[in-house]
Amino acid sequence: AEQCKSAPSVGSSGPPRHSSAGMKKKAPKAKGAATATPKGKKAAAKAEGKEDGEDWIGEGSSGEDQLLGSGDDGSDALSDGGSEAPDAGDDGSASDDNEQLALRETDFDESAPQTASKLLARVVAGEQPADLGALKQRIHDAAAMLGSWRKAKQLGDKRSREEVLSGLISDCSTYFGYAEELAEYFLRMFSAEQAVQFFEANEKSRPLTIRTNSLKARRASLMQSLNARKVQVDPIGAWTKVGLKVYDAQVPVGATPEYLGGHYMIQSASSFVPVMALAPQQDEVILDMAAAPGGKTTYVGQLMKNTGTLFANDLRKDRCKALVANCHRLGLTNVIATCLDGKKLQPILPKLDRVLLDAPCSGSGIIARDPSVKVKRGAKDFEENSRLQKELLAAAIDMVDASSKTGGYIVYSTCSVSVEENEAVIDHALRTKPVELVSFSSAVNFGVEGLTKYREKRFHPSLALTRRYYPHVHNMDGFFVAKLKKVSNKNPERVKRDRTKPADHVKVWGEEHWTPEMMETVVDFPEPGKEAADPKASATGKPLNKRDRKKIKRQQVLAARAAVSTPVGAAVAAATTPEAAEKAVAAKGTKRPADAQDEAPKKGKAKLGKKRKAASAEAPAGAEKAPGAEKAPERAAEKAAEKAADGKKAGAKKRRKSV
Repeated sequence: AEQCKSAPSVGSSGPPRHSSAGMKKKAPKAKGAATATPKGKKAAAKAEGKEDGEDWIGEGSSGEDQLLGSGDDGSDALSDGGSEAPDAGDDGSASDDNEQLALRETDFDESAPQTASKLLARVVAGEQPADLGALKQRIHDAAAMLGSWRKAKQLGDKRSREEVLSGLISDCSTYFGYAEELAEYFLRMFSAEQAVQFFEANEKSRPLTIRTNSLKARRASLMQSLNARKVQVDPIGAWTKVGLKVYDAQVPVGATPEYLGGHYMIQSASSFVPVMALAPQQDEVILDMAAAPGGKTTYVGQLMKNTGTLFANDLRKDRCKALVANCHRLGLTNVIATCLDGKKLQPILPKLDRVLLDAPCSGSGIIARDPSVKVKRGAKDFEENSRLQKELLAAAIDMVDASSKTGGYIVYSTCSVSVEENEAVIDHALRTKPVELVSFSSAVNFGVEGLTKYREKRFHPSLALTRRYYPHVHNMDGFFVAKLKKVSNKNPERVKRDRTKPADHVKVWGEEHWTPEMMETVVDFPEPGKEAADPKASATGKPLNKRDRKKIKRQQVLAARAAVSTPVGAAVAAATTPEAAEKAVAAKGTKRPADAQDEAPKKGKAKLGKKRKAASAEAPAGAEKAPGAEKAPERAAEKAAEKAADGKKAGAKKRRKSV
């Protein structure tokens, strides 16, 4: 109530409002009532009302008027040229005080829910505390407790973390007017303290910003012209050379001669970022896929300096009127406006150098401008929008020429902060299309990095190159921007597996796989109760290891050699069957069969006999044999055999040592 007395009465000259049945009714205005009525009604309200009741009803009623979309505060702000009152949301109208007092003093009728807001209904029914100051303090206490949970437990709080979070969700839903589902989503996406800051930032209106049209004016000259018309403007920041922030205006900003002449465009600061990230060049072929009402399109044409070709498309015909009007007003001559489905543009348009896709979204980043998002949107809406955004982004990627000398880029942006509409869409494009993320920090050097993991979801690590913009951090609308580079004109034949989903390995054998060849093919199956024989299984049924298989193979090789070299080998080869070899392995025996062992000494004796005959034939016939000469060849042969045996033993020792 004290704020109402001190605040300037912006828009209070309008007709008073009465709320006997919760509806805004206009009464004829009497002369002199605009200046005398507010003071008298405020004094009466102070005299009649209780002090505590005035505090919470005044704040709650103002917030609920915005939530229900009465439009009175917004129209006042626009008619005043976008200037902000000292206390956002309080228009200083005396009729609001009477309305609040009437709602407080009159008994609430449950049969007529339209008489008050949901918040007041809960308060009167006793479901919510009447003191919003205490409720706000409880929200901040719970957020601080969740931020330092270990310290809170040391102080003796016995509640579980889930209980504290559940209470915080309910309190935020009540105080800020969100649906509990949406409040829970933001509280789980941000930390508790950041979520409360996000809620509070959405209750404040963003500053009005305009963009200088460099085709017709310079920023310095535009500032001088607007200051002469009592419109106080300053540069937004060092990151943009064309943006201006409007602090105060005595005339409507959208009706000045400079605006009508196309010297500037009313545009939010966050929507500058996608165009700056796209970095359009002269003489390129560029597409703005969802262009209406033309803020980004005209900025792209401005940077192209009216060269090249700029296609501006939008699905809705009524929005295309504003798009064409803005292009004419700002003096763009290289724009071709189309009203088609963005998913069907590929066969119509030529290959493009760059594409800007400001995809349709839930608008969860612009709650300050559209408070109805608080109760209209939820997680289901995020999922539904995500499917459409994936299709539009895939179509945009297919239309870009990867071999472009100057381009090959796609910029994707939304005015939403939900993960399903942002990181999930980009991650899907990285898996299904030949694209990669690139940085645009050289054009815009601020912003929060995109999420690479969110709860149970895991995204590509390169998503850290994307940027998020928050109202509680950057004092601008919530926005998401990602820049993609197309590396090939050929789509990957095999889609990368999505390992973030647990059941992705399950494949469905649908009717598309029932080809005639497959249906006519005869497939043999083992008889019931019998399994197919495993070639690597032993006679006992146990699978053989590598060492056992080598032993069996060695025995088979030795048997084959014996069969080739000697007649006895045929019998040995017949005896050395796989079954016999397996039995030998089971018995841990690696020796050759008995016949082969007997054959080895015979071969050695035969060689000794041949050597003796050769030695006796070489000796002269008439030479006398020295004593012991007859035994000399035998001794030499024995020594040679001993040496050979010693050599074999030495070789075997070396092999064992090496093993």
